[in-house]
Amino acid sequence: MKRRHAHSAISEDEQIARYAYLLGNVPTSVADKAYAAAFARLSAAQREGIIGELRSQMPSGPEETASDHPEGFALLMRDLHARYALVRIPGAAAIAAEFVASAPIAAYFTSGAGSVAVDQQPLWVHELVGHETAPIDAGRMHHRHGVDSGEWF
Repeated sequence: MKRRHAHSAISEDEQIARYAYLLGNVPTSVADKAYAAAFARLSAAQREGIIGELRSQMPSGPEETASDHPEGFALLMRDLHARYALVRIPGAAAIAAEFVASAPIAAYFTSGAGSVAVDQQPLWVHELVGHETAPIDAGRMHHRHGVDSGEWF
């Protein structure tokens, strides 16, 4: 199995787009775990900054739900207003990158229900989870020596 390719720098807009794509393609239970894992991987300063920014962006600021605890953050992110605010605050790309690269997302596409349809996902998802894409015949059908594949059709 090949190792993941070296990743080029991804813009903040692309990071947010990948986050939004995955958020729309994973179940709520996976998203909750990914939010908690992503928030936990941020530094304390980043977490405080994100919570502070969310408080200032949301119509009714997050109360104790938006604590420094990853599970509380995941619960807050079930609110569509919070998700909308999240992608517009400074530091959004950092949480988006952690969400995309989180273990729950990888598990969903490698061994969870998402693994069944991983071939229909964008190439960056394949690279993210280490999925190798190959043609059905692994490229051998038209490359056998001595076989005229034209007669098969």
